[in-house]
Amino acid sequence: MMTGKTIMMSAAEKAARLQAVIAKATAYIGTKEDPIGSNRGRDVDRFLLAANCAPGNSWCMAFVVAMFAWCNYTDVNGVKILIPTASCQAQANHARGLGLLVSADDARTALQPGWVMLVWEGGGYHHAGIVTAYNPFLGTFETIEGNTNTTGGREGTCVARQRRRIRDLNEGRAKYAFIRTA
Repeated sequence: MMTGKTIMMSAAEKAARLQAVIAKATAYIGTKEDPIGSNRGRDVDRFLLAANCAPGNSWCMAFVVAMFAWCNYTDVNGVKILIPTASCQAQANHARGLGLLVSADDARTALQPGWVMLVWEGGGYHHAGIVTAYNPFLGTFETIEGNTNTTGGREGTCVARQRRRIRDLNEGRAKYAFIRTA
């Protein structure tokens, strides 16, 4: 659950806390819906609850919100970096309003583990994950994502690790944007 309490922390403390978020997310790799295809299950329902969302809804952003909330990293140094929602678009709009939404072009020189990845599809942001690594030389980044599948789709049934290319396009525009969390 989110406490709504602002946490003041140094850059080193933020880095350590983001590593805790990644470790927490890593522990959930392999978690599956139960029954498969239901957007339900003991852990999936807990992710949705952390995002103030009813069981049975799409849960990729709820997974992200839960990982950050459970590591006490939502209100940081007076900035509410994530809000309790399962909507990727609402989260993107919130981040944009705070100046935390980073385009793929700008992320090429700044992307960090612990940032939140957003995927553009169908005229909006409809999938999310937590960045765990970035290789600027190859232009690839790795994520842990909920509600995904082995091909990186947005309507999957599990928590999985993905590798993506930052330059990918979708609908003639950059496929990814990121929420800067530190």
